[in-house]
Amino acid sequence: MKIFRARTFQWWQVSLIKICLLSLGILFGLYFYDYLIGLLWLWWILFVATVIYFIFYLIQEKDTL
Repeated sequence: MKIFRARTFQWWQVSLIKICLLSLGILFGLYFYDYLIGLLWLWWILFVATVIYFIFYLIQEKDTL
């Protein structure tokens, strides 16, 4: 059995995976609320850093030769 084989998913399967992970994140956030609220500054830093990264990635022009 090959656990780490390459797989191809349809767009709707990827959507289901994203919904599943979003739901898991919400459940963890509700369950560990008291612990996670103390780290709110960390979540904001991660959010801002990833937004800045993707903004630069999207506006970057690539040379197509």
